[in-house]
Amino acid sequence: QVSRLATFVAAAISGGSPRATARLSIVDMTDWEGMWKRGIASGQAFDASRTEPAFAELLDQGAAAQPSLPSTDGGQARALVPGCGRGYAVVSLERAGYAAEGIEISETAAGVARDYVASQGAHAKITSGDFFRLEASNQYKLIFDSTFLCALQPTQRHDWAKTMASLISKEGELVTNIFPNRPHGAPDPADGHVGSGPPFALSPRLVSDLLTSVGFEQVSLFEVPENQRARGMEYLARWRLKS
Repeated sequence: QVSRLATFVAAAISGGSPRATARLSIVDMTDWEGMWKRGIASGQAFDASRTEPAFAELLDQGAAAQPSLPSTDGGQARALVPGCGRGYAVVSLERAGYAAEGIEISETAAGVARDYVASQGAHAKITSGDFFRLEASNQYKLIFDSTFLCALQPTQRHDWAKTMASLISKEGELVTNIFPNRPHGAPDPADGHVGSGPPFALSPRLVSDLLTSVGFEQVSLFEVPENQRARGMEYLARWRLKS
């Protein structure tokens, strides 16, 4: 049942034994299509029922953010949310002035997102497909990752970083909502203690190790205050390719 996804977070945080897996496609490793077909209600499992508040605040700040977010280029700048779920962040990106897009491995999830986007009077593009097969053309000014990296098998993480580097434009920015995290003082997943999943435990150091290895540098990082957390302990980090 979909409700069991909630227990995955506890397993990731406490640290279980990692699953030994071959390098398969996302849909082969986790039945996302089956989960969405059975139904995921707003606020259930990984659905936060809204755009992550810390990211929403960053979008509201826009050019006033420190440093400022990439320009929307008058609505022409493309923004992407991989594993967009119901599409909350996609709609927020469109409202912030970007040409927003979402991608989902599950066709049912993509359909749910299209319905949500339409219900909000938005026109963002939602596609069903494999993130790792997107054209590497450095075309996106802004990419937002939240509960996407943690849903991938650990063996796919370096490919995730390389794909991000191939998609982001030279003046673009990747924003990562780092979740789930273990309590302060617990073993860091960056040292190999990934636990069971998905979702697999993350940490700021783990994400930094991945992204800096492919040419990103960290612009900012902060622990999200409790009153802004969408699901639990989160860190919001911003990254840009080194010039």
